[in-house]
Amino acid sequence: MTKELNEPDGGVGMVIVDEAVPADIVDRLLWQDAQQMLRRHAEPGHDGNCVWCGWRWPCAPRRLGERAELASRRPWREAWTLRHDLNSVRAMPGVRTGLDGNMARRETPKIDELNRGYFD
Repeated sequence: MTKELNEPDGGVGMVIVDEAVPADIVDRLLWQDAQQMLRRHAEPGHDGNCVWCGWRWPCAPRRLGERAELASRRPWREAWTLRHDLNSVRAMPGVRTGLDGNMARRETPKIDELNRGYFD
């Protein structure tokens, strides 16, 4: 169930999502993160790549979401480890926002001269 809170100026404010969590879930937050990841990386496109991130299907975020969903039902130590894996994926530029600007970084050649020389 989704409920939108309307702002006085006519805009839409915070959205509250009441998502039923299965009874066998040990780590609720990890399960919710996994569901979000699985919804985004839901299927391959006509070219065989993920429709969300453009990586070859099944993409790494999809596989990580599947692992997170399984780990959310296991003892807390396994869930804790996988939660850190999810957080590290969020820090990766191309995964968090799709491929916005990611191709430009891939096509830019490395220039080794920038990292050489004296500091003073």
